[in-house]
Amino acid sequence: MSCGVPPVPETVAPGRLPSILIASDGHHAVHAPPGVDCGVLVRDTDLATLVHRAASDCPPQAVDIDSIAGLGSDDYALDFVTGRLAVPIILTRRPQLAARAVERGNLGLLHVFAYDSTGLHRSLEGHSRTEGIGSVVTPGLVILHLRDDELAAIPRPILAYGLIDDVEDARACLGVADAIVVRPGLAAKLAAELEGAGAQR
Repeated sequence: MSCGVPPVPETVAPGRLPSILIASDGHHAVHAPPGVDCGVLVRDTDLATLVHRAASDCPPQAVDIDSIAGLGSDDYALDFVTGRLAVPIILTRRPQLAARAVERGNLGLLHVFAYDSTGLHRSLEGHSRTEGIGSVVTPGLVILHLRDDELAAIPRPILAYGLIDDVEDARACLGVADAIVVRPGLAAKLAAELEGAGAQR
């Protein structure tokens, strides 16, 4: 598509990273716009809200597990989220949890903090680089300013997370990263752009 917004693929494998994750605290229903390769990321909330949202008609495809109050950061917590709640994608700062997610057949994404080049290199030094573990680059907009060698050093898939606030930035980041995190309003704008591009064909 010339608009740079990914349409929903014809087949979707479990645990596959959607091109767009819509950030939510889980307190309100967030539905992915039709026609766009989207999922919901629950973050910065509490365990009861996560459980409620997982049982709703708009369950999360991803959880930033370290940001859920009342949920531990051990194997039991991971088993609960990926097993009982059936969340296929786990974001975490802990390499062992990302590795455990992959062992369970889920997708594990390890946070890589890129506020400056020193932080980026330190985060990458702590990356497990285990097969199947990707990276969450924070803030996501920084990905547009990385050198080729810096980008190549980040294990894929890469999720760009943070500071992506307009359509142009979203399109640009999707050209570099495998996926991005956006707010619901921006996801709706991207969906409208995709729909408009389809209508013009």
